[in-house]
Amino acid sequence: MIYSGNKSSKLFELITEAINKDYPTLTTRLVDDQVYIKGTLRIKDYNNKELDGFLIEAIVPNNFPKDIPIIREIGGKIPCTPERHLDAPYGNACLEFRDAIFFKWDENCTIIDFIKKFVEPFFLWQIEYKLTGGKNKNQAFEHGVDGAIQFYSEILNTNDNKIIVSFVKYLTKKKIKGHWPCYCGSGIILRKCHVDTLVKYREKIRRKDAGRTLVDFKKVGII
Repeated sequence: MIYSGNKSSKLFELITEAINKDYPTLTTRLVDDQVYIKGTLRIKDYNNKELDGFLIEAIVPNNFPKDIPIIREIGGKIPCTPERHLDAPYGNACLEFRDAIFFKWDENCTIIDFIKKFVEPFFLWQIEYKLTGGKNKNQAFEHGVDGAIQFYSEILNTNDNKIIVSFVKYLTKKKIKGHWPCYCGSGIILRKCHVDTLVKYREKIRRKDAGRTLVDFKKVGII
């Protein structure tokens, strides 16, 4: 974890070195102990052909990579709408459903890994969305609570919201106990049922993110 324990100035140095090497159209700056990345991100297809460029700004948290940067599209190419996964008024990008990001995220990853794994695919999807008139919409999770339900439905292979809510509640617990009733509703204790699935996702999805998902569920009446 090359960024671990680095103060903002050291974090800035490390990120600047990486960005200058791999993304010459992006620049870095340090303002009030906050690291920013700004410039044109050039998006290429799978054959390395340049398709388009987007003016972006990234705000890198000082505890990166424990938390991930905020990405903004600041050139006005993409409308700030839920369908395009950009939040008004600043153009914050919803790169992917929050819990899904941290399931895929590794705290040993670098800023370059983050851009290649999440940021570039997001803007490639935006290009495809424009070219297809939104026909590629189902290639991304829905926005907000709908995206949460979609993500957990896929990993649990169920459309039962009660099972999903029970699973997410268990993700918020400090410790998993095998004698709990399984989240699937079978009536069997966890250790004899789906404990392996729960442990797998509990190791990657942060308790605080699962907690935020529960709050979102409550707001729309799922709980």
